[in-house]
Amino acid sequence: MKLSTSLLLGILLILTNNSQAQNNYTLSTYTVTIDGTSNLHNWDEIVGNVSGKGVVKLDPNKNFTLQSFNIVMQVNSIRSKEGSIMNNKTYKALKSDRFPEIVFALTGPVVSIPSGASSNIVNVTGNLTIAGVTKPISLPVDISEDSNKKITIKGTQLVKMTDYGVHPPTALFGVLKTGNNITIKFNITFLFVS
Repeated sequence: MKLSTSLLLGILLILTNNSQAQNNYTLSTYTVTIDGTSNLHNWDEIVGNVSGKGVVKLDPNKNFTLQSFNIVMQVNSIRSKEGSIMNNKTYKALKSDRFPEIVFALTGPVVSIPSGASSNIVNVTGNLTIAGVTKPISLPVDISEDSNKKITIKGTQLVKMTDYGVHPPTALFGVLKTGNNITIKFNITFLFVS
């Protein structure tokens, strides 16, 4: 009788673990912008090259939890409508020759999100690395999922450049001085791959 009970418990454990499927996602579409200020005018830049991947755990009710995900932004793909002078100031400030990427990596799982949810605001925690300096952050994001196995994550994060050892750029022989605070806005979609 003890052997039968142990066997039954073992089977139940295996079935329970298998019912929580893990799926891999990769970043498919994105819009990432960086907004800032200066003593002369506001400015904005677009990040042209972003990649990422994630692992999503599905429960039996098809609700999902983000187990892991990361976003990698290539510093030398950041472009300003102000032109090459602003671009080069950005690359120099972010030390792109030594630290070519800005990276966000999730450190804590997100609460369960209902399948097919059109909008869920949740707080995620992770590590943000800029110019070789990594800091923990917490940010609210809006997560949605559709029947085509796409997960969209939108959010906005205020960043103080000096927290990451970045000196706010200047131009025109110091006449133009950028503010210390920048705002990173992102709208990214992850697509199911396996």
